[in-house]
Amino acid sequence: MSISIALIWLVAGIVIGAIASRFYSLRQFNQHKLQLELDESRQQLQQYRSDVSSHLDTTHQLMSQLQDNYEKIARHMARTKMQLIERPGFSQDTDLNYLSTDTAEHIRMSLGKIDEKRRKKVEPQAEQPLDYAGHSSGIMKTFPAQKNSGV
Repeated sequence: MSISIALIWLVAGIVIGAIASRFYSLRQFNQHKLQLELDESRQQLQQYRSDVSSHLDTTHQLMSQLQDNYEKIARHMARTKMQLIERPGFSQDTDLNYLSTDTAEHIRMSLGKIDEKRRKKVEPQAEQPLDYAGHSSGIMKTFPAQKNSGV
């Protein structure tokens, strides 16, 4: 009987040991898994930081170029403004220099005719035009029933 009790305790110890080792190994596996996730997160954070740093460096370079270009434009505007102001005045002829003389003359004549037509159409009226009809109309129209009711 003592051998059977010893075998029962041995089997029970093996079962309890197997369960404990299984539980311990799962716990170790989860810790390893969490460590891998932590390492991956740290790597992603480092990549994000380098991306942001790269973006800020590029933005700084572009802003510097923009400022340089703006300064060049301002200097150019100041220089050409002075050149244009100091340039002797030129007469603004109404001649259409880029057209042939026949074409320019034809345009001048047609413009004169247009002005004459406008002057003929616009004649001063002797009396003021009638703006209103002799009776109410539209939304201001009153019906006979409303006139009597005093509304």
